Amino acid sequence: MLRSLIKNENAVSIQIGYVLNLLVLMIFTGGIITAFYLYADTSSRQTARAGFADLGSEIARDIMNMYLISSSSKDNVSLNVTRNIPLTIGGKGYSIKLNNALQNNLASINIDQSGFYGYTASITLNSINAPVSASGVVYRWFGGIKYKVKKGK
Repeated sequence: MLRSLIKNENAVSIQIGYVLNLLVLMIFTGGIITAFYLYADTSSRQTARAGFADLGSEIARDIMNMYLISSSSKDNVSLNVTRNIPLTIGGKGYSIKLNNALQNNLASINIDQSGFYGYTASITLNSINAPVSASGVVYRWFGGIKYKVKKGK
């Protein structure tokens, strides 16, 4: 049977040969496009992680500065800071959530990327160890964030 297949000289029609070549070309092209898309998506996630870390560090720095200024003062203090934030990071929207400092854990800032496979970054405010009320959620479409620290009356 194998010899009959090897010595078979019946040809495939030209049209079927073209269709088979086109099918192989489509599979090859689809593989290249898929590989490029996967690489582009990975770089977008890396950009989002770096952007979330930078944004979280800036917000943490502002809050820590405000906290340290107010804690070292014996008088009543009211501080306000406004910061412009990007509308998107890594091509997607995000939300910023401030979490309270409790007795067992420190205050933190969580940045959540929107979408089904969104990335989450959590930045801890290491110097705030006493219970502090720092709660709230900010959604990115405002284009800015405002913080307020109030000590005393």
